[in-house]
Amino acid sequence: MITSLSNDTAFLHAHGIAVSPATLDKQLTAAVSQLQRTLYGDSRDELTEPELRALEAGGFDLDPRAQEEADPLALAAAAYAALLKTSLTTATVAARLGVDQSRIRQRLAERTLYGFHQESQWLIPAFQFVQDQLLPEIGEVVSQLDPELHPVTVMRWFLAPQPDLYVEALDRALSPRDWLRLGYPTGPLAELAGQL
Repeated sequence: MITSLSNDTAFLHAHGIAVSPATLDKQLTAAVSQLQRTLYGDSRDELTEPELRALEAGGFDLDPRAQEEADPLALAAAAYAALLKTSLTTATVAARLGVDQSRIRQRLAERTLYGFHQESQWLIPAFQFVQDQLLPEIGEVVSQLDPELHPVTVMRWFLAPQPDLYVEALDRALSPRDWLRLGYPTGPLAELAGQL
């Protein structure tokens, strides 16, 4: 018997997201609940005059955003939902690396492998892997990250080109992930990670 996928499910599957819309909605709800609260609407009603003057002097735009502008909080929630979906469990990582789950949990505790808790389980972002191997020297970099950083912040940092990682021979800046993948010295990257 052939079953047809709904348009939403087909759209998600076509983009590599193999979950139902209902599951994605739950993950998005979880992502939104993890984000810090921010001010919406017209902030002017909630601030005193001295606070308004100080913020405006600092260059903050306090005007309400137009509806068609991208909402940074919505973008962060979507990024977090995608991170939840693509991250690996300790069992998956252990099988991929050919070790016991206890070794993976030990590395997470030592902070030589990056992971975060979601619903009482560890999730390990896939950006730390090249095929079935960890990025070279990933532990030296991960150990320098502030454990309080939000997982989306860590993911974006690992995947975005960093001006401090400019490679003249390539005539471009590399992301921390590409820097490790290509075997460049870990010291400068570990130092950047500690400043994040």
